[in-house]
This record gives sequence, C-alpha cells and structure tokens, in this order.
Amino acid sequence: MLVAVVGIIAGMVLKHRSKTAAAQRDAERVRMEADLAEARAREDAANLKRAQLEASLHATREAAEAQRSALQQLSSELGDRLLQQQATAFQATTAALERRASSESEAIRAAYEAATAERNERLHVELQPVHETLQRLADTSVATDTRSAAEFSRLVTLVQSLNDEHRAHREETRKLQDTLRVSQVRGRYGEWTLQRALEAAGLQERVHYVMQPALRDDEGLFRPDAVLLLPQGRAIVIDSKAPLQHLLDAQHAASQSEKSALLDRHAKALRLHIDQLASKSYPARVSAVVPDRVLLDGVLLFVPADAVLDAAFRRDPKLLQHAASQQVHLVSPASLLIVLSAVEQLWRQDGRDQRAAEIEKIGADLLGRLGVVLGHVCHVQRALSDCVTAYNALTGSLESRLLPIARRMEELGVRTREAIPNIGEIDTVPRELGPRLSGALLNAQTGAARTTVAADDTPAAA
Repeated sequence: MLVAVVGIIAGMVLKHRSKTAAAQRDAERVRMEADLAEARAREDAANLKRAQLEASLHATREAAEAQRSALQQLSSELGDRLLQQQATAFQATTAALERRASSESEAIRAAYEAATAERNERLHVELQPVHETLQRLADTSVATDTRSAAEFSRLVTLVQSLNDEHRAHREETRKLQDTLRVSQVRGRYGEWTLQRALEAAGLQERVHYVMQPALRDDEGLFRPDAVLLLPQGRAIVIDSKAPLQHLLDAQHAASQSEKSALLDRHAKALRLHIDQLASKSYPARVSAVVPDRVLLDGVLLFVPADAVLDAAFRRDPKLLQHAASQQVHLVSPASLLIVLSAVEQLWRQDGRDQRAAEIEKIGADLLGRLGVVLGHVCHVQRALSDCVTAYNALTGSLESRLLPIARRMEELGVRTREAIPNIGEIDTVPRELGPRLSGALLNAQTGAARTTVAADDTPAAA
C-alpha cells in the first residue's frame, strides 16, 4: 500500500510538472501564432494591393485592345488612309499606354519588392525574440526532461528501498508473531517487559523488588513473577500474563465473524487468567512464608501491551469490575509505571525519614556529649579557682612569715648566691561560663534526657 501511494504521488508530481511545462509551451506557441498571423495579414494586404494594380493594368490592356478593335473596324470603313492615320495614332497611343503601363508595372514591382524586403526584415526582427524564446524553451524542455528523468530515477530507487524495508519489516513482524505464538516465549516476554518497567521506574532488584522468588508452603512450591517491596515492611505481588494467541489470530482472520469470535475468546482467556490468579491466594501465602512482610490485599496482573487490555475491554466491558471483585488489579505498562513511580517516591521519602531520624539521633548524642564536656569544663574552672586561691594564700604566707626574716638576715650580712625574688599574688581568675555556654549546657542536659525517654518509648511506638 505504501509503495502504491508513493507511486501515485510521484505520478501526480510528474504529471503536474508536465502540465505546467506544456501550458508554458502552449502559451508561447499561441503568442508566436498570433505574431505569425499578424505578419501574414500584412503580407495578404500587400498581395491585395499588387492584385489591384495588376487588375488595373489588365483593365488598361483590355481597353487598349477594345480601342484597337474599334480602330480596325473604323479603318475598314473609312479607308486605308484614314485607317493608316488611325493606326499610326493607335500605335502611338498604344506605345504610350504600354510605356505608361510598363513604368507603372516597374514602379509597382519596385514598391512590392521594397515592401516585401521591408516586411521580411521586419518579420525577421520581430520573429527573432520568438526564435530565441523557442530556443530557450527547447533548452528548458531538455533540461526539464533530464531533471525529471533523474528525479524519477531517484524516486524509483527510493520506492525500491522503501519496498525492501517494508518487505523486511513485514518479514520481521511475521517472525515476531510466529515467536509470540509459543506460550513459553509469551511468558518470557511478559516477564522481561515487567522487569524493564521496574528498572525504568528507578527501582533496584533485591532492594525494592524481587523477581520470581522461590517460596514453599504447605501447598508446595510457588513462584510469583515479582514481589514489589514497599516501605515499613509492606509488599505487593505482581503477576505477568501475555494472552496474545487469539489476538494475533484475529489480525489474520478471513472474515469479520471469525475475527469477532477470536476477540471474544481473547476476552474469555483474560477472564480465565484473572480467576486463576485470584485462586492462588498469593498475598496470604507470601505473608505466611515471609512473616517480616505485610502483603497488601490484591494482586497486580500485568499485561505487557495496552492493546491487549483494550481489545478485551471492548469485547467484555465488565472485565475490569470482575477483576476488582476478585482483588486482581489489571495494569498495563503505562499504568504500572505510574504505580512504580509512586513506590519509588515512597522509598525516597522513607530514605529521607530514616536519614532525618538518624540525624536527630546523632544530634541528641552530640548534645549529650557536649553536656558531659561542659561539665568537665565547670570542674576545671572550679579547680583553677581553688588553685588560684591556694596560690594567693601561699604567697601571702611567704610575704608575711618567711620573707621578712630573709631580708633581716641580708641586713645582718648574710650573703646568698642568688637574690631573693619578689613573689606577687595572681590577680587573674578563671573566666566563668557565659549565658550562652550555660544555656547550651542546660539544653544538652535536657536533650540528653529527652533522647533517653524517646529511646525508651521507641519499641512501644513501633
């Protein structure tokens, strides 16, 4: 169909170009024919004038012949002499008439030849643009034909390539349809599409979801296609189905009734998958096997193509309500991506909440440690104050008790190797904690106490 449409479009384009060129050539031809008709009209007028002159000459000769006949008759009646005179006069008249006619004929011939030469020259001048236009038109026509041939050749090549691509695409489509008719391939295709959707949503395997976990309970081994993990220990089961057999057969149905019957079977097959999935009781079985996870009610039935669901809904409008009543939720790639995006946002929010809790815990620990350090600072301050007091008491005792005796001995002549230095008191006292440090110490102690209480309450809250 595509090749036929392209061929028709190419034919229309070539026909339109040919019509345009033909219209231009017809317009030039009409203009040239008009100029030629005008030239012929002028030539006809000259021919008419020449014919009139020849008719006048013929009439003159006929009149001369009539006069000659009359003279002969007159000469026969009047006698030889009179006839001789009349004959002489007639000959003179005839000679004069012949000379006159000859001169007029020569003048007419000269005028005709001059008019003919002038007309030919004028026609040559006037037809020269026409000739040049015809030459350009011929050159343009040749160039147009050459370009049209080249474009047609390229168009043929393009059509051939499109035809080859269409044939290859049709062959690949046929191979894909033949492949999808195998149930194992359809199942693998649905699982692969499901995993690609999970990865496209930004989720990580074994972190945010588990593909085909092998679980065992009292009923035996079961393997759901995927278990989507949610924050706070919750999860939901996803099962993939690809009911494509009847839908593919409907695309090649021989009649409308056969196609309608195959579409009905397609809707029934999807309804059967819903009932089978509901009977497996995946949420309860997974919750029993994996006690640290709380499974949400219902199962997501993933269909890897929106057209599959659309065809089933058209034949069975109550299919969606039936699935909801069985706690089975039908999702296509588009709707599943919305759900997975919401789950990814929940994980990100949960990560932010965990980081905020960790930051709060570290901050409380920091406040507690800051309180301990500030307590040590207070102890050091008190110790330094006690040291300064003791030092000042010691120096006072030295000044009042020992140094007077030492100076008296120097006055009596007792000499020592080194002079006794003067010992003064320490006026600088340790700086007390300011209001900010005092408030920080109080807040640290209060925060540490609050953190301890919150830590004691955490299990009950959980």
